[in-house]
Amino acid sequence: MPTKDYQSDLLQRLADPEYAAQYLKVAFDETLADGHKSAFLLALKNVVDAKGAMQTVANEAKISRQHLYRMLGEEGNPTLETLTSVLQAVGMTIDFKPLVGK
Repeated sequence: MPTKDYQSDLLQRLADPEYAAQYLKVAFDETLADGHKSAFLLALKNVVDAKGAMQTVANEAKISRQHLYRMLGEEGNPTLETLTSVLQAVGMTIDFKPLVGK
């Protein structure tokens, strides 16, 4: 039985905007819960990879490809402006909702 390459399968699933949005939401919720932003940045990198060429996304976000790579790295620390421009480039936005019990 042939095995699927996990990353290729993930990128294929992330091509679906609804799946990608839920994937990013889960990663962001995890970041909010544990304070480690690396899970969200990795998830965003996977969504960027699923969208196509890193250069294309960087151009659409009006940042350099190198800046995009650094931003999505484990030590990345994007500004709100950069984060929103990258999200828009991959067809996403941030959605807020109240916390239960707050």
